[in-house]
Amino acid sequence: MGAGHDRAAAELGRRLAAAGHDYEIVDFLHLLPFGLGWLLKSTYEFQLRRCPWTYELGYKLLGSAGRLLWRTNVFICSVLTRRAVCRTLLRTSPNVVVSTYPFASLVLGHLRRTERLRVPVVTYLTDFAVHPLWVHDGIDLHLAVSEDSAQEASLRGARESVGTGPLVSDRFRTPTRSRAEVRHALGIEESERVALVVAGSLGFGAVPSVVDGIQSCGDYHVIAVCGSNTKLQATLLKAGLGGTVLGWTDEMAELMGSADVLVENAGGLTAMEAFAAGLPVVSYQPIAGHGKDNARHMDHAQVSHYARTSVELAAALEDATTPGPAREALIDAGHALFAEDPTQRIIDLVPADASGPVLVPADRPSPREVAAAVRRVPSHWSRPERVIAIMGVV
Repeated sequence: MGAGHDRAAAELGRRLAAAGHDYEIVDFLHLLPFGLGWLLKSTYEFQLRRCPWTYELGYKLLGSAGRLLWRTNVFICSVLTRRAVCRTLLRTSPNVVVSTYPFASLVLGHLRRTERLRVPVVTYLTDFAVHPLWVHDGIDLHLAVSEDSAQEASLRGARESVGTGPLVSDRFRTPTRSRAEVRHALGIEESERVALVVAGSLGFGAVPSVVDGIQSCGDYHVIAVCGSNTKLQATLLKAGLGGTVLGWTDEMAELMGSADVLVENAGGLTAMEAFAAGLPVVSYQPIAGHGKDNARHMDHAQVSHYARTSVELAAALEDATTPGPAREALIDAGHALFAEDPTQRIIDLVPADASGPVLVPADRPSPREVAAAVRRVPSHWSRPERVIAIMGVV
C-alpha cells in the first residue's frame, strides 16, 4: 500500500500521454464502501509499525492456503467493489484497463473471466516477489519487473506473463544535479563512501538499527531518508548517529546519484529506481511479508545482495562500494532488467474495433447511475476510443 503502486501508475500514465493516449488513474481503495479503504490502509500501517509478525503471518497464510482462500478473497473483493468498479468503467469507457494493485486485479480478473468485462485487462506486477493475490487467470496479460518474476506468475496460473522491466522515471538515469553538487550541498567529501538508507514512503522498519549496523561496518557516511515518518526522523536526529537525516524529499534521483550504495528494506520501487540509476542495492533487515520475500527474490536474481547478518552486511557493502567486478556485476544486472517499455505491450492490446459496450448488459448499474457517469466524462477526451483506465492505489 506504499507509494510504489501509485508512482508506477503515474509513470505509466505519463508514458501513455506521451504516446498520444488519454488515461485516468483510479484509486481502488476509494471504491471500497463504508470507509473500508481507509481502514485497510490504516490496518496495514499499524501492523508494520506495531506488530509486524501479524502481517508476516497473514502474508504467508494467504500465500500458502491454496485456492479456497484465494477464491474467498476474489469473492469478497468483488462483492464489495463490483458496482463501483463498473460505474468507473462506464464513466471512462476504456479500451484497456491496467491494475497496479493486487486486489484490483482480483476484481478485474473475475469480471474478465466471467465475460462481463469486454476490454483487455493488464496487471503490472510492481514487486519482484509474486504473491498469489497478484495473479488471476482472467487477466489477459501480466507484466513483470523481471523474467524470474514473469516465470513465477506463470507458475501461479497467469494466462500470459512477460518480464518487461520496472516502470521508472527517466530522471533517475539523468538527475538534474551532479554527484559533486549534491555532495557539496550536504557537506559530504568526494572521497567518502556514502550509503543511502531508505524505508519507503512511510518509513517502515528498524531504520535506527540499520544505520547503526552500517556505521559499525566501517567508515560510511549514511544518508537516511525517512519519508513521511516524522517520528523516525526525530528519533534519528536525537540519537546523534551522525551522517545526514532527511524527511520527505523529491530529490531521490539526485541522492542516488551522489551515493555509492542503496540499503533498503522493502524491495519496492525505490530499489527499481536504484537499478535505473546504476546504484548497487543491498537489502538488510527487510520489513515483514513482501519485504523479506522481495529481498530473497532480488538476491536470487543477482540484482542485489541480501545481507542477513552484520558480517554479511559488511561484505555486501564492501562489494557494492569498491570499484571492481563485483560492483559492476550488480550495476549491469540492474540495468539488464529494463528489457523493454511495458507501455507498448499495453498499447498493443488496444482493440482495432473500439465499438460496443465495455460491460455486458447484466453487469450495468441502474440507468440513473449510467446517466450520471456519462455526464462526468471529461470534455478534453476528444477521442474516447483511446482512453486507458489505470486501477492504481495511493
